[in-house]
Amino acid sequence: MRSRRVALATAAVLCGLLTSCTGEDGSDKPNVPDPSQSTVAPPPQEPLTAPEVDAGYKEILSEGPHRGVQQFGTIELPKGESWIKVNCISRSKPVDLEISLEGIGGFSLGCSGVEVEKDANQMNLKSPRKLHFTVVTEESVRWYVSIQVPKQ
Repeated sequence: MRSRRVALATAAVLCGLLTSCTGEDGSDKPNVPDPSQSTVAPPPQEPLTAPEVDAGYKEILSEGPHRGVQQFGTIELPKGESWIKVNCISRSKPVDLEISLEGIGGFSLGCSGVEVEKDANQMNLKSPRKLHFTVVTEESVRWYVSIQVPKQ
């Protein structure tokens, strides 16, 4: 009698295990989540690097990689065309990065948590200017900045 109960209990456990390995359609395939429905962002595809210097231009400021807020003191921008280039990425969520040029203004860009963001802003000054240059963002953001002017 006792061996019959053990046999029935064993059969019940095996039956439960076998049915838990079948798919919703009754097939022998277990349920596997669809990876295409994942909400997790893929890792960055390219490394964070400094902005490229364009042909015919020279850098008057090149900084990075840095995290968070950084003040650069006084820089001198020449009369005419100049470019401020920023490459950045956040460790997680999208975060804004702000560039401030005292006396002129500034701009902001979004730093993605998925891929390196590359931004370039052109300025045309009517006269040379000395000004304070500041980058403001969260500590989770890594960035490079480059200020480029035409070669003379």
